[in-house]
Amino acid sequence: MATDVYGGFERSPRTPSSIAKGAMALLGAMVFVVSLGYGAGLPLIRPYLLRYLDAVPASNVAWHVGMLGGIYLFALFMFAPLWGRLSDRHGRVLVLLIGFAAFLVGSVAIALAPSLEVVYGARVLAGAGAAAIVPTAQAYIADFSTTVDRSRRFVLLGSASFIGFLAGPAFGTWLAGPVMGVTVGQMGGMLNWPAMAVALAGLPLLLLAPWCLGSNRVVEPIAAQPGVSRKRFLHSSMLLALLSSFAVGTFEVGFNLFGSQTLGLTTAAMAAMFITCSLAMLAAQSLLLFSSVRNRIDQRWMAAAFASSAIALAFTSFAPDAGSLGLMIAVVATAAGMIGPVLSYELLERQSAAPGTLLGQQAAAGNLGQALGSMGAGSLFTLAPMAPFWTAALVLLAGAALSLVWWGPARMGEIAAGKLPNIDTDAKRPTASQ
Repeated sequence: MATDVYGGFERSPRTPSSIAKGAMALLGAMVFVVSLGYGAGLPLIRPYLLRYLDAVPASNVAWHVGMLGGIYLFALFMFAPLWGRLSDRHGRVLVLLIGFAAFLVGSVAIALAPSLEVVYGARVLAGAGAAAIVPTAQAYIADFSTTVDRSRRFVLLGSASFIGFLAGPAFGTWLAGPVMGVTVGQMGGMLNWPAMAVALAGLPLLLLAPWCLGSNRVVEPIAAQPGVSRKRFLHSSMLLALLSSFAVGTFEVGFNLFGSQTLGLTTAAMAAMFITCSLAMLAAQSLLLFSSVRNRIDQRWMAAAFASSAIALAFTSFAPDAGSLGLMIAVVATAAGMIGPVLSYELLERQSAAPGTLLGQQAAAGNLGQALGSMGAGSLFTLAPMAPFWTAALVLLAGAALSLVWWGPARMGEIAAGKLPNIDTDAKRPTASQ
Protein backbone atom coordinates (compact mmCIF):
# COMPACT_ATOMS: atom_id res chain seq x y z
CA MET A 1 0.00 0.00 0.00
CA ALA A 2 1.29 3.45 -0.86
CA THR A 3 -0.34 6.67 0.27
CA ASP A 4 -0.12 10.09 -1.33
CA VAL A 5 1.34 12.60 1.12
CA TYR A 6 0.73 15.86 -0.66
CA GLY A 7 -1.27 16.97 -3.66
CA GLY A 8 -0.32 18.70 -6.85
CA PHE A 9 2.12 16.11 -8.21
CA GLU A 10 -0.26 13.32 -9.15
CA ARG A 11 0.77 11.39 -12.26
CA SER A 12 -0.94 8.97 -14.59
CA PRO A 13 -0.52 5.30 -13.68
CA ARG A 14 2.71 3.59 -14.76
CA THR A 15 4.30 0.25 -14.20
CA PRO A 16 7.06 0.04 -11.54
CA SER A 17 9.81 -0.50 -14.11
CA SER A 18 8.76 2.52 -16.20
CA ILE A 19 8.78 4.72 -13.09
CA ALA A 20 12.32 3.65 -12.29
CA LYS A 21 13.52 4.19 -15.85
CA GLY A 22 11.87 7.59 -16.11
CA ALA A 23 13.35 8.68 -12.79
CA MET A 24 16.88 7.40 -13.34
CA ALA A 25 17.88 10.33 -15.58
CA LEU A 26 16.69 12.86 -12.99
CA LEU A 27 18.26 11.03 -10.04
CA GLY A 28 21.51 10.58 -11.93
CA ALA A 29 21.55 14.27 -12.85
CA MET A 30 21.00 15.28 -9.21
CA VAL A 31 23.83 13.05 -8.02
CA PHE A 32 26.01 14.36 -10.85
CA VAL A 33 25.44 18.00 -9.89
CA VAL A 34 26.23 17.35 -6.21
CA SER A 35 29.45 15.54 -7.13
CA LEU A 36 30.31 18.22 -9.69
CA GLY A 37 30.06 20.88 -7.00
CA TYR A 38 32.32 18.93 -4.66
CA GLY A 39 34.86 18.02 -7.35
CA ALA A 40 35.01 21.53 -8.82
CA GLY A 41 36.24 22.93 -5.54
CA LEU A 42 39.00 20.42 -4.86
CA PRO A 43 41.82 21.92 -6.96
CA LEU A 44 40.68 25.46 -6.12
CA ILE A 45 40.26 25.17 -2.36
CA ARG A 46 43.71 26.52 -1.50
CA PRO A 47 43.61 29.68 -3.71
CA TYR A 48 39.96 30.15 -2.68
CA LEU A 49 40.93 30.18 0.99
CA LEU A 50 43.79 32.60 0.40
CA ARG A 51 41.19 35.19 -0.58
CA TYR A 52 39.95 35.18 3.01
CA LEU A 53 43.27 34.68 4.79
CA ASP A 54 45.88 37.35 5.22
CA ALA A 55 49.59 36.51 5.26
CA VAL A 56 49.57 33.38 7.41
CA PRO A 57 51.99 30.44 7.79
CA ALA A 58 51.57 27.55 5.36
CA SER A 59 50.57 25.32 8.29
CA ASN A 60 47.52 27.53 8.93
CA VAL A 61 46.49 27.29 5.29
CA ALA A 62 46.86 23.50 5.40
CA TRP A 63 44.70 23.37 8.53
CA HIS A 64 41.91 25.37 6.87
CA VAL A 65 42.13 23.23 3.71
CA GLY A 66 41.50 20.13 5.83
CA MET A 67 38.79 21.75 7.94
CA LEU A 68 36.85 23.24 5.03
CA GLY A 69 36.73 19.85 3.34
CA GLY A 70 36.03 18.05 6.59
CA ILE A 71 33.17 20.27 7.73
CA TYR A 72 31.25 19.57 4.51
CA LEU A 73 31.71 15.84 5.00
CA PHE A 74 30.85 16.10 8.68
CA ALA A 75 27.54 17.71 7.69
CA LEU A 76 26.94 14.74 5.38
CA PHE A 77 27.54 12.43 8.34
CA MET A 78 25.21 14.32 10.67
CA PHE A 79 22.28 14.61 8.27
CA ALA A 80 22.37 11.42 6.17
CA PRO A 81 20.67 9.20 8.83
CA LEU A 82 18.04 11.88 9.48
CA TRP A 83 17.19 12.20 5.79
CA GLY A 84 17.04 8.40 5.49
CA ARG A 85 14.53 8.07 8.33
CA LEU A 86 12.47 10.98 7.02
CA SER A 87 12.31 9.44 3.55
CA ASP A 88 10.98 6.18 5.03
CA ARG A 89 8.29 8.05 6.99
CA HIS A 90 7.38 10.95 4.68
CA GLY A 91 8.36 9.86 1.18
CA ARG A 92 11.42 9.97 -1.05
CA VAL A 93 10.37 12.80 -3.38
CA LEU A 94 9.72 15.29 -0.56
CA VAL A 95 13.13 14.60 1.00
CA LEU A 96 14.92 14.86 -2.35
CA LEU A 97 13.29 18.24 -3.05
CA ILE A 98 14.18 19.71 0.35
CA GLY A 99 17.71 18.32 0.39
CA PHE A 100 18.57 19.40 -3.15
CA ALA A 101 17.16 22.89 -2.53
CA ALA A 102 19.35 23.22 0.59
CA PHE A 103 22.41 22.15 -1.41
CA LEU A 104 21.73 24.75 -4.11
CA VAL A 105 21.22 27.53 -1.56
CA GLY A 106 24.46 26.53 0.17
CA SER A 107 26.32 26.61 -3.16
CA VAL A 108 25.09 30.15 -3.84
CA ALA A 109 26.15 31.19 -0.34
CA ILE A 110 29.64 29.74 -0.93
CA ALA A 111 29.94 31.79 -4.11
CA LEU A 112 28.81 35.03 -2.47
CA ALA A 113 30.32 34.59 1.02
CA PRO A 114 31.81 37.87 2.31
CA SER A 115 33.90 36.26 5.06
CA LEU A 116 35.50 32.98 6.06
CA GLU A 117 32.88 32.44 8.77
CA VAL A 118 30.12 32.60 6.16
CA VAL A 119 32.10 30.18 3.96
CA TYR A 120 32.13 27.61 6.76
CA GLY A 121 28.40 28.08 7.42
CA ALA A 122 27.59 27.76 3.72
CA ARG A 123 29.63 24.56 3.48
CA VAL A 124 27.60 23.10 6.35
CA LEU A 125 24.32 24.01 4.63
CA ALA A 126 25.47 22.57 1.29
CA GLY A 127 26.67 19.39 2.99
CA ALA A 128 23.43 19.01 4.94
CA GLY A 129 21.44 19.21 1.72
CA ALA A 130 23.77 16.95 -0.23
CA ALA A 131 23.42 14.31 2.50
CA ALA A 132 19.86 13.65 1.35
CA ILE A 133 20.59 12.93 -2.29
CA VAL A 134 22.48 9.63 -2.64
CA PRO A 135 20.83 7.54 0.13
CA THR A 136 17.34 8.78 -0.72
CA ALA A 137 17.89 8.23 -4.44
CA GLN A 138 19.09 4.70 -3.71
CA ALA A 139 16.05 4.09 -1.51
CA TYR A 140 13.76 5.36 -4.28
CA ILE A 141 15.40 2.91 -6.68
CA ALA A 142 15.04 0.09 -4.16
CA ASP A 143 11.31 0.83 -3.82
CA PHE A 144 10.63 0.36 -7.54
CA SER A 145 13.22 -2.20 -8.63
CA THR A 146 13.61 -5.93 -8.58
CA THR A 147 16.75 -7.38 -7.05
CA VAL A 148 18.54 -7.65 -10.40
CA ASP A 149 17.54 -4.16 -11.54
CA ARG A 150 18.42 -2.63 -8.19
CA SER A 151 22.07 -3.68 -8.30
CA ARG A 152 22.44 -2.44 -11.88
CA ARG A 153 20.78 0.89 -11.12
CA PHE A 154 22.88 1.37 -7.98
CA VAL A 155 25.98 1.05 -10.14
CA LEU A 156 24.60 3.54 -12.68
CA LEU A 157 23.85 6.00 -9.89
CA GLY A 158 27.36 5.57 -8.52
CA SER A 159 28.76 6.09 -12.00
CA ALA A 160 26.88 9.40 -12.26
CA SER A 161 28.53 10.45 -9.01
CA PHE A 162 32.00 9.61 -10.25
CA ILE A 163 31.42 11.30 -13.61
CA GLY A 164 30.50 14.45 -11.69
CA PHE A 165 33.59 14.12 -9.56
CA LEU A 166 35.58 13.49 -12.74
CA ALA A 167 34.24 16.58 -14.50
CA GLY A 168 34.42 18.77 -11.40
CA PRO A 169 38.16 19.60 -11.29
CA ALA A 170 38.35 20.35 -15.02
CA PHE A 171 35.12 22.37 -14.90
CA GLY A 172 36.22 24.34 -11.84
CA THR A 173 39.66 25.27 -13.11
CA TRP A 174 38.29 26.14 -16.57
CA LEU A 175 35.51 28.34 -15.27
CA ALA A 176 37.75 29.98 -12.67
CA GLY A 177 39.99 31.46 -15.32
CA PRO A 178 42.88 29.64 -17.02
CA VAL A 179 41.19 28.73 -20.31
CA MET A 180 39.69 32.21 -20.41
CA GLY A 181 43.16 33.71 -20.60
CA VAL A 182 43.65 34.31 -16.87
CA THR A 183 46.53 32.66 -15.02
CA VAL A 184 45.80 30.69 -11.86
CA GLY A 185 47.46 33.28 -9.67
CA GLN A 186 45.22 36.02 -11.09
CA MET A 187 41.88 34.25 -10.80
CA GLY A 188 40.71 36.53 -8.00
CA GLY A 189 36.93 36.82 -7.91
CA MET A 190 36.54 34.12 -10.56
CA LEU A 191 37.18 31.49 -7.88
CA ASN A 192 33.52 31.69 -6.82
CA TRP A 193 32.15 31.15 -10.32
CA PRO A 194 32.12 27.31 -10.24
CA ALA A 195 29.92 27.20 -7.12
CA MET A 196 27.46 29.65 -8.65
CA ALA A 197 27.42 27.75 -11.96
CA VAL A 198 26.66 24.48 -10.13
CA ALA A 199 23.71 26.14 -8.36
CA LEU A 200 22.33 27.49 -11.63
CA ALA A 201 22.73 24.10 -13.31
CA GLY A 202 20.84 22.41 -10.49
CA LEU A 203 17.86 24.78 -10.46
CA PRO A 204 16.10 23.23 -13.52
CA LEU A 205 16.51 19.77 -11.95
CA LEU A 206 14.79 20.99 -8.79
CA LEU A 207 11.87 22.28 -10.86
CA LEU A 208 11.65 19.05 -12.92
CA ALA A 209 11.94 16.67 -9.96
CA PRO A 210 8.20 16.47 -9.06
CA TRP A 211 7.28 15.77 -12.68
CA CYS A 212 9.99 13.18 -13.27
CA LEU A 213 9.70 11.34 -9.95
CA GLY A 214 5.91 11.38 -9.68
CA SER A 215 3.83 12.01 -6.58
CA ASN A 216 5.37 11.68 -3.16
CA ARG A 217 4.62 8.23 -1.77
CA VAL A 218 5.24 6.55 1.55
CA VAL A 219 6.08 2.89 1.15
CA GLU A 220 4.50 0.59 3.68
CA PRO A 221 7.41 -0.71 5.80
CA ILE A 222 8.29 -4.38 5.60
CA ALA A 223 8.10 -5.93 9.04
CA ALA A 224 11.47 -7.51 9.72
CA GLN A 225 13.23 -7.67 13.06
CA PRO A 226 16.98 -7.97 12.52
CA GLY A 227 18.51 -11.05 14.07
CA VAL A 228 21.95 -11.49 15.54
CA SER A 229 23.58 -12.37 12.22
CA ARG A 230 21.92 -9.40 10.51
CA LYS A 231 23.13 -7.01 13.20
CA ARG A 232 26.68 -8.34 12.96
CA PHE A 233 26.65 -7.88 9.21
CA LEU A 234 25.26 -4.33 9.46
CA HIS A 235 27.83 -3.30 12.05
CA SER A 236 30.73 -4.76 10.08
CA SER A 237 29.50 -3.10 6.86
CA MET A 238 29.25 0.30 8.58
CA LEU A 239 32.77 -0.04 9.96
CA LEU A 240 34.22 -0.97 6.56
CA ALA A 241 32.43 2.02 5.00
CA LEU A 242 33.95 4.27 7.67
CA LEU A 243 37.49 2.91 7.22
CA SER A 244 37.49 3.07 3.42
CA SER A 245 36.09 6.61 3.43
CA PHE A 246 38.57 7.71 6.10
CA ALA A 247 41.38 6.61 3.83
CA VAL A 248 39.82 8.37 0.83
CA GLY A 249 39.35 11.63 2.79
CA THR A 250 42.90 11.52 4.11
CA PHE A 251 44.24 10.82 0.65
CA GLU A 252 42.22 13.57 -1.09
CA VAL A 253 43.33 16.37 1.22
CA GLY A 254 46.84 14.96 1.67
CA PHE A 255 47.36 14.77 -2.06
CA ASN A 256 45.99 18.28 -2.54
CA LEU A 257 48.57 19.63 -0.10
CA PHE A 258 51.38 17.31 -1.20
CA GLY A 259 50.91 18.13 -4.88
CA SER A 260 50.68 21.90 -4.46
CA GLN A 261 53.15 22.55 -1.63
CA THR A 262 55.67 19.70 -1.92
CA LEU A 263 55.72 18.85 -5.63
CA GLY A 264 54.76 22.35 -6.80
CA LEU A 265 52.16 21.05 -9.26
CA THR A 266 50.03 23.63 -11.04
CA THR A 267 46.27 23.81 -10.54
CA ALA A 268 45.79 22.30 -14.00
CA ALA A 269 48.09 19.39 -13.11
CA MET A 270 46.20 18.84 -9.86
CA ALA A 271 42.94 18.80 -11.77
CA ALA A 272 44.40 16.22 -14.16
CA MET A 273 45.35 14.01 -11.19
CA PHE A 274 41.84 14.18 -9.75
CA ILE A 275 40.44 13.38 -13.19
CA THR A 276 42.70 10.31 -13.33
CA CYS A 277 41.37 9.27 -9.93
CA SER A 278 37.75 9.64 -11.04
CA LEU A 279 38.31 7.79 -14.32
CA ALA A 280 39.79 4.84 -12.45
CA MET A 281 36.86 4.79 -10.00
CA LEU A 282 34.37 4.97 -12.86
CA ALA A 283 36.04 2.11 -14.72
CA ALA A 284 36.08 0.00 -11.55
CA GLN A 285 32.40 0.63 -10.87
CA SER A 286 31.50 -0.25 -14.45
CA LEU A 287 32.74 -3.77 -13.82
CA LEU A 288 30.00 -4.19 -11.23
CA LEU A 289 27.39 -3.95 -13.99
CA PHE A 290 28.27 -7.55 -14.88
CA SER A 291 26.58 -10.21 -12.76
CA SER A 292 29.58 -12.50 -13.29
CA VAL A 293 31.68 -9.97 -11.37
CA ARG A 294 29.11 -9.35 -8.62
CA ASN A 295 28.67 -13.07 -8.03
CA ARG A 296 32.37 -13.44 -7.21
CA ILE A 297 32.32 -10.88 -4.41
CA ASP A 298 33.21 -12.32 -1.01
CA GLN A 299 35.45 -11.50 1.94
CA ARG A 300 38.61 -12.34 -0.01
CA TRP A 301 37.62 -9.96 -2.78
CA MET A 302 36.89 -7.22 -0.26
CA ALA A 303 40.18 -7.77 1.56
CA ALA A 304 42.08 -7.65 -1.74
CA ALA A 305 40.47 -4.30 -2.62
CA PHE A 306 41.53 -2.80 0.71
CA ALA A 307 45.03 -4.28 0.59
CA SER A 308 45.83 -3.23 -2.97
CA SER A 309 44.90 0.38 -2.18
CA ALA A 310 47.07 0.27 0.93
CA ILE A 311 50.10 -1.04 -0.99
CA ALA A 312 49.73 1.61 -3.69
CA LEU A 313 49.57 4.36 -1.05
CA ALA A 314 52.64 2.98 0.71
CA PHE A 315 54.64 3.28 -2.53
CA THR A 316 53.43 6.83 -3.23
CA SER A 317 56.45 8.27 -1.38
CA PHE A 318 58.75 6.56 -3.92
CA ALA A 319 57.04 8.06 -6.98
CA PRO A 320 59.83 9.90 -8.90
CA ASP A 321 57.58 12.14 -10.98
CA ALA A 322 54.00 13.26 -11.61
CA GLY A 323 53.37 10.42 -14.08
CA SER A 324 54.30 7.75 -11.55
CA LEU A 325 52.23 9.50 -8.92
CA GLY A 326 49.24 9.47 -11.27
CA LEU A 327 49.66 5.72 -11.78
CA MET A 328 49.64 5.12 -8.03
CA ILE A 329 46.52 7.27 -7.73
CA ALA A 330 44.80 5.19 -10.40
CA VAL A 331 45.55 1.96 -8.51
CA VAL A 332 44.22 3.41 -5.26
CA ALA A 333 41.07 4.73 -6.94
CA THR A 334 40.36 1.51 -8.84
CA ALA A 335 40.23 -0.59 -5.69
CA ALA A 336 38.67 1.99 -3.38
CA GLY A 337 36.03 2.92 -5.96
CA MET A 338 34.45 -0.53 -5.81
CA ILE A 339 34.16 -0.85 -2.03
CA GLY A 340 31.31 1.62 -1.44
CA PRO A 341 28.96 0.34 -4.17
CA VAL A 342 29.54 -3.26 -3.12
CA LEU A 343 28.69 -2.44 0.51
CA SER A 344 25.46 -0.70 -0.60
CA TYR A 345 24.51 -3.61 -2.85
CA GLU A 346 25.19 -6.19 -0.13
CA LEU A 347 23.28 -4.16 2.45
CA LEU A 348 19.93 -4.80 0.73
CA GLU A 349 20.75 -8.07 -1.02
CA ARG A 350 19.10 -10.40 1.52
CA GLN A 351 16.84 -8.03 3.48
CA SER A 352 15.52 -4.67 2.31
CA ALA A 353 13.36 -3.40 5.17
CA ALA A 354 13.56 0.41 5.69
CA PRO A 355 16.07 0.98 2.88
CA GLY A 356 16.19 4.74 3.44
CA THR A 357 17.27 4.29 7.05
CA LEU A 358 19.86 1.63 6.23
CA LEU A 359 21.37 3.50 3.30
CA GLY A 360 21.36 6.74 5.30
CA GLN A 361 23.24 5.04 8.12
CA GLN A 362 25.82 3.58 5.75
CA ALA A 363 26.25 6.94 4.04
CA ALA A 364 26.70 8.54 7.46
CA ALA A 365 29.40 6.02 8.40
CA GLY A 366 31.23 6.72 5.15
CA ASN A 367 30.83 10.47 5.51
CA LEU A 368 32.09 10.41 9.10
CA GLY A 369 35.17 8.51 8.00
CA GLN A 370 35.83 10.90 5.13
CA ALA A 371 35.29 13.93 7.38
CA LEU A 372 37.70 12.65 10.01
CA GLY A 373 40.23 11.81 7.32
CA SER A 374 39.95 15.24 5.70
CA MET A 375 40.16 17.10 9.00
CA GLY A 376 43.14 15.08 10.18
CA ALA A 377 45.06 15.21 6.91
CA GLY A 378 45.98 18.89 7.29
CA SER A 379 47.50 18.29 10.72
CA LEU A 380 49.25 15.12 9.55
CA PHE A 381 50.74 16.98 6.61
CA THR A 382 52.32 19.55 8.92
CA LEU A 383 54.07 16.69 10.75
CA ALA A 384 55.37 15.08 7.55
CA PRO A 385 54.28 15.48 3.93
CA MET A 386 53.84 11.71 3.54
CA ALA A 387 52.04 11.20 6.87
CA PRO A 388 48.51 11.36 5.34
CA PHE A 389 49.40 8.61 2.84
CA TRP A 390 50.97 6.34 5.44
CA THR A 391 48.00 6.82 7.76
CA ALA A 392 45.54 6.01 4.97
CA ALA A 393 47.55 2.89 4.08
CA LEU A 394 47.44 1.62 7.69
CA VAL A 395 43.67 2.22 7.87
CA LEU A 396 43.16 0.31 4.62
CA LEU A 397 45.22 -2.61 5.92
CA ALA A 398 42.98 -2.69 8.99
CA GLY A 399 39.99 -2.80 6.63
CA ALA A 400 41.52 -5.76 4.79
CA ALA A 401 41.96 -7.67 8.05
CA LEU A 402 38.43 -6.89 9.25
CA SER A 403 37.01 -7.99 5.91
CA LEU A 404 38.42 -11.46 6.52
CA VAL A 405 37.79 -11.87 10.24
CA TRP A 406 34.48 -9.99 10.71
CA TRP A 407 32.63 -8.84 7.59
CA GLY A 408 33.06 -12.13 5.71
CA PRO A 409 31.92 -14.42 8.55
CA ALA A 410 29.02 -12.05 9.32
CA ARG A 411 27.97 -12.12 5.67
CA MET A 412 28.10 -15.89 5.54
CA GLY A 413 26.18 -16.05 8.79
CA GLU A 414 23.40 -13.91 7.37
CA ILE A 415 23.24 -16.04 4.26
CA ALA A 416 23.05 -19.19 6.36
CA ALA A 417 20.36 -17.71 8.57
CA GLY A 418 18.07 -17.51 5.53
CA LYS A 419 16.83 -13.97 5.82
CA LEU A 420 13.71 -12.81 3.96
CA PRO A 421 14.26 -13.45 0.22
CA ASN A 422 14.02 -10.37 -1.92
CA ILE A 423 11.43 -11.99 -4.18
CA ASP A 424 8.95 -11.64 -1.30
CA THR A 425 9.77 -8.02 -0.71
CA ASP A 426 9.62 -7.24 -4.41
CA ALA A 427 5.99 -8.28 -4.39
CA LYS A 428 5.29 -5.61 -1.78
CA ARG A 429 6.85 -2.76 -3.72
CA PRO A 430 4.47 0.07 -4.70
CA THR A 431 3.09 0.61 -8.16
CA ALA A 432 1.87 3.88 -9.53
CA SER A 433 -1.71 2.66 -9.51
CA GLN A 434 -1.76 1.63 -5.84
